This record gives sequence, structure tokens and C-alpha cells, in this order.
Amino acid sequence: MEYALRFGFATTNNEVEYEAMILGLKLVKSMGVEELLIKGDSKLVIDQIRGCCGVKNETLMRYYAKAAQVSQGFKQVNFDHISRAENERADRLSRLATTHYSELPEEVYVEVYDQPAYKEEIVKNVMGSNITDWREPITMYLTEGILPSDSIEAKKVQN
Repeated sequence: MEYALRFGFATTNNEVEYEAMILGLKLVKSMGVEELLIKGDSKLVIDQIRGCCGVKNETLMRYYAKAAQVSQGFKQVNFDHISRAENERADRLSRLATTHYSELPEEVYVEVYDQPAYKEEIVKNVMGSNITDWREPITMYLTEGILPSDSIEAKKVQN
């Protein structure tokens, strides 16, 4: 069976790459997979998740943090950049996700998401069930070089 993802919200190409990575990580985690090789054709996203380059865009920082969090439950996760030509099957699935449902092959399962993967945590925080630990922004800054988007909070973390 093949999965295609459809988003009910606006996304950039890099956001789609992070969405697919996060949702894929969650799927294989639920299947009990412990070691994993993720291949992606977005050099920027793969380099960011490997720690080879910083994350500057605020939205991508949220995706990066969520991907890092979901990755923690595995014994080993490796990320490889591949060319678009090598990723033809995934590109074909991404085109199918935009096709009308009646035209889809029966073996393709389409999942529809109404909000970004990183918003899951924001909703939980608002509800009070998952209060953010005050140490988390400091840890993110020291380990990943990522500062909070709020300038006042960023100054607190730096000092």
C-alpha cells in the first residue's frame, strides 16, 4: 500500500518535506521500527536535520524542533540526501495527492491533514496538558543554536 499526504493548509516545498518526514517518523514508530534511514530530495531540510546548517525561518524552526522530538524515540535514525530523480516514486505520490479522489488508484491511501504537524504541541500547551519546560529553550540554544522567536525570550536564553 502506498500513502499520499494532502494538506488542508498552505505550505512551502520545504514545509511539505518536514511534514512528510514527521508523519513518516510517527508512522514507523507506531510500527515498532527502531532503526531507520530517511531519504529526502530537499538538501536544505536534510542538512538542517543533520545539523549541517542552521534553521533561520521561524516556521521551519518549529518543524525542525518537532522532527527532532519525534526522532528521539529511535535507536538510530540516519538522513540521506538523494536527487529528485532517485525520489521519483515519492514525487509521483505527491502528484497523486492533488488528484481528485475518484481518479486515484485503489492501492493509494490518501491522508488529509488540516493543520501543520508542529501545531499539535501548541494546542496541547494551550490546553495545559503539556506545559513547556523552562529548560527547553536553553537546551535548544546550546545544542542546536536555535533561539526562541520572541526577542525578549531570546535575550534571556543568551544571557
